[in-house]
Amino acid sequence: MLVVVLYALLFPLVSLTSKVFVHVRTQKVFQMLLCFVLLFGFFGFRDITVLNDTPHYYGFYYLKSLYTSYRNESIFAFHLSDKFEYGFQVLVHFLIKYVSRSPYTIIIFSAFVITISNLWFIQRKTQDVAMTCFFMLIGYVFFMQYCVIRQAFAIAIFYVAYCCYLEKGRNKGYCLLILLATLFHTSALVLLLLPLLKRIRPTKRHTLLLLVGALLLTLCLFQLLSLFGLQDSVYYKVALQKENLSIFGMIELAIMGTTVGTCYGLHRRMHCKAVDRNVYAVFVLALSVAIMLPVFSFFSRINDYLWPLIIVIFLRYVHSQPTDSVAVSHPQYHLAQRVAVLFIGCIFVARITVVSTFRPEWLHLVPYRFYDFSNHYHYYHLYPQK
Repeated sequence: MLVVVLYALLFPLVSLTSKVFVHVRTQKVFQMLLCFVLLFGFFGFRDITVLNDTPHYYGFYYLKSLYTSYRNESIFAFHLSDKFEYGFQVLVHFLIKYVSRSPYTIIIFSAFVITISNLWFIQRKTQDVAMTCFFMLIGYVFFMQYCVIRQAFAIAIFYVAYCCYLEKGRNKGYCLLILLATLFHTSALVLLLLPLLKRIRPTKRHTLLLLVGALLLTLCLFQLLSLFGLQDSVYYKVALQKENLSIFGMIELAIMGTTVGTCYGLHRRMHCKAVDRNVYAVFVLALSVAIMLPVFSFFSRINDYLWPLIIVIFLRYVHSQPTDSVAVSHPQYHLAQRVAVLFIGCIFVARITVVSTFRPEWLHLVPYRFYDFSNHYHYYHLYPQK
């Protein structure tokens, strides 16, 4: 655990070290380079025992690379028995056929894509890349993304769709990219709701109606999932067998509600007249999904798309200046910003500490080890697959 703590503290150190440069652009480039080294080095060369899904993808790649018939057929062939989305199957087939048969290829390639996509997204949204990476790390975002490899590719596509299309009002292009993302993880379909939510005027009344609607939807959630033919899903059966509400789901709801509520409080203190509709759509969808988590905790995968946006939005509120000239010089506003950073930061640290201490099987982060490339045999049946 000490290794992980020291690793996380390197990001604030990078942020502080960058201040030796005079120009802001130089500081940003310096932070991006070092953050790439830190992220790709830590996650790109991890052992397959680190993070839950790493051995599953490693084993899938290894087994596929053994078959001569698989290597000789078209990379666009679809195998229903693989139980993975078509886009991911094509990617794995391409890597095996044209890049390398080594099963570690999928780990290092995915880590490279995830690192690049996150740094691209972060540098577009914030000036302090290193501190944003730090919050993404303690906020559980990076650990989840490097774990859920298929969905991480979908998240990378979502970054492009959100920044280059949805924010600019190009809804058709956004929807096409989200459909492309579903070829890697079908959960991306939910992101098609963002253009619809964006059309709703951000008012307290509309927000209350949407959240009440999400609560009513939660009450009949299993019936709705059955209508969509998902009653045979393992996740459906596990959730249905639970007699009590999910503790994990309630914690996630509390953290999401606290983070969004803090953003709203800072927004009001900034004396802003209106909420950006893109931000509003993200907040409403994230809260609606969080309301369902105590009943169906597996929907947390949906908020894995939205957490990076929420953290970036939160940090922008923390570092923004209010529009009211009187409020700018008011010490209480800047105190509120500092308190908000410490408060949310402590919540994130508390969550990841509790998970690593009492539920290490949720992440398998400790003990951290680098991959042994000199060993030609790696046992990958490590964690039971659902």
